Amino acid sequence: MKKLGIWSTYFMIWEVSAIVVNKPIFFPSFHEVIKAMVVYLGLSSFWVALGTTLLRVFLGTGIAFILALGLALASYHSKVLTLWLNPLLLVSKTIPNITYILVILIWFSRESSVLVISLLVVFPVLYQQIYTGLLGLHPDLLEVERLYPETWFNHVTKVLLPMIKLDLREGLILALSLGFKVGVMAEILGQVQPGLGYLLYSSKLNFETANIFALTAWMICGVYAIEKGLRRWIKID
Repeated sequence: MKKLGIWSTYFMIWEVSAIVVNKPIFFPSFHEVIKAMVVYLGLSSFWVALGTTLLRVFLGTGIAFILALGLALASYHSKVLTLWLNPLLLVSKTIPNITYILVILIWFSRESSVLVISLLVVFPVLYQQIYTGLLGLHPDLLEVERLYPETWFNHVTKVLLPMIKLDLREGLILALSLGFKVGVMAEILGQVQPGLGYLLYSSKLNFETANIFALTAWMICGVYAIEKGLRRWIKID
């Protein structure tokens, strides 16, 4: 109830501010944005754009997750590999996202660039999260495993992964959120059709500010729903 009151206060401030500004093209009112959101629900083009954007982000994040998990596990057992990967990770984390987007748009087609950009941006985040989780494992638990040795597959699936379940979940949630933002940005710059980024770009060209706010609101709702879904799917005992 308290949260509802806080949000209601923010929406009232928004509505009053829009009335004071009195220029919808610069700052649309809250009710105009809600109206635009409802209109989008009835447009097939919106659902196609949403589904396509999510598919690109999911594919890029999924591939990045598999690579990050594999390399993090390998690095955990090989200090040499860790030394070789550290410089690459340092460089990849310091490169601005906009640089990734511009370069990948030159190297790849506009349609595949969103997937590749999502992969490159979220991979360092996922790798660091998983590798840090592995390094934080309690030595006593690993000592018990040495007394009762298992196969490598069982070692990974029954010991390591369950012990870093929280790190895997939080890393995946962070990666999907980041991948979604970067993916939409790549769609805007590359004018990739169909996609939410292209809808935003079209709204900007037509000075449809309420539509920009509405699409942004739907993206926030989408990321929130994905995060909640993952938290329920990957439950931590």
